[in-house]
Amino acid sequence: MDLTTPTTNPVEPHAQEVRGHNDAYGGRRGRIVLWWLHGATRFFLALMLMFNGVIKLGLWQFGRPDVGQALITLGEMSPMGLLGHMVGFSPLFQVLAGAAEVGAAFALLWRRTVVFGALISAASMTFILVLNLGYDMPAKQLATALLVMAVIVLAPWAVRVASAIVGDGALPAPARPRTFRSARRNRIAGIVAPSVGLAVLALTGLSVVATQPALSVDDSAPVGVWTATPSAPQDLDSAQEQSSWERLALGGERTDGAATVQVRQRDGSLLVGTYVRDGSTLTATLRPLQASGQSAGEYAEMPSRKVDLDFTLDGADQLVLSGDQDLSLARDPEGSVLFDRGFSWQIRPDDPFER
Repeated sequence: MDLTTPTTNPVEPHAQEVRGHNDAYGGRRGRIVLWWLHGATRFFLALMLMFNGVIKLGLWQFGRPDVGQALITLGEMSPMGLLGHMVGFSPLFQVLAGAAEVGAAFALLWRRTVVFGALISAASMTFILVLNLGYDMPAKQLATALLVMAVIVLAPWAVRVASAIVGDGALPAPARPRTFRSARRNRIAGIVAPSVGLAVLALTGLSVVATQPALSVDDSAPVGVWTATPSAPQDLDSAQEQSSWERLALGGERTDGAATVQVRQRDGSLLVGTYVRDGSTLTATLRPLQASGQSAGEYAEMPSRKVDLDFTLDGADQLVLSGDQDLSLARDPEGSVLFDRGFSWQIRPDDPFER
């Protein structure tokens, strides 16, 4: 026997084949697990986008700023309050933002549109994160998490997207999600999963709509901004003794029957709250502005002041209150320009003007 001639172990090739098969199977199984995690991320992101989009489409997130908020000054606002007013004054902005989020949520359900949905999601969340950081909003962490989720969803196609934007050669083959080893099961999943996801998203949107407060509008008097005006100079002292109020703003946008109200007192302090109207009677619930460093929970637990008022109108520009406050007021048309002007595509003689 020639000892220099290598001997062949008949078992070794079979062992190598088994190891190669196991490695391939383990690799496929790992990829399948990753695709399952990817699908779960897609679905959760779609649910969050649906919720955020629906409350924007219905103008429930930022609402519509009302004349009952006309007395607060720019210097008294917080950055968060300023952003809320700015976005609220543009229903167009809210509807477009909501449509982008709802559209992205539906696009994430199908393989052929998932890249488009992930791109829109990433763009939307980036914009929202910038606003949250720039205006000190409380949802910075949530916006960051949703942005990361959008990037994760986009990751399998990131090279293809980058090549399409900046490359000049052939595009890489698109990644195809595989959640099962069997091709037949993958085809079935490609039909069942989007259908189930579509039903869940639709139910989520409907549930969000069903849980929102009822909104209504009543622009009839005494809605507007009013300033206390004693009927005669000799009545000034008696008017100041009877009432500490100097200006009053009553809103017409009602949420579950209550509209906003603000009161500027003679000492300069501002009271804010809501009021309900029953015939010629107004019942207002007032409290001071939320203090810096005071949490929303602490502010909600603060005792409020309930004020019952009867009102009579003398024409369209004179308002007389009696009850817990006795005073006469005159309408202040300049105090509600921001709320009265609105938006128009038509050219106006004074359009635009800045002040």
